Amino acid sequence: MHTKSSLRVVLDTSVVIVLSKLGVLEKALNLFSDVEVPSGVLEELERKKDETYREFMRIVSRGMVHIEDVKKKFPRLGLGESSAILLALMKGKIVVLDDKRARKVARELGLQVIGTLSILKKLHDDGVLTQTPDAVYKRLLETGFYVDKRLFKKIFLEGATD
Repeated sequence: MHTKSSLRVVLDTSVVIVLSKLGVLEKALNLFSDVEVPSGVLEELERKKDETYREFMRIVSRGMVHIEDVKKKFPRLGLGESSAILLALMKGKIVVLDDKRARKVARELGLQVIGTLSILKKLHDDGVLTQTPDAVYKRLLETGFYVDKRLFKKIFLEGATD
């Protein structure tokens, strides 16, 4: 097991869902030294009470993720995205978001933003995610995560940051 980076992040709902559905949520969390999730994201996950929610709560109970009581709704953004942006601002952390509008808002507020694809690329580069990039792309689509194939290839194969 390699050492964790010193990256301190706040996760949005979609990131948790996609990483869980791909079966790499816990491995992805190991990439970071400090992971927080606002209560607004927890509320969104709780609505379904599905396997993703149950896995997430097991991870929280083991202390891998800290829940912060932050719940905020910005205009035209979801509760999870808004709460994640606010928490990242409050704590000076990187925010992990996939929604284009939310990413734009976060960047305008001066936050460093990464997305699910950069986490998957890191897992792939570290040999944790062993599927081919094409197989990863197909699985992403199956989870309901849409990303343009060209953008996926640019990030995954050329190493551009998302």
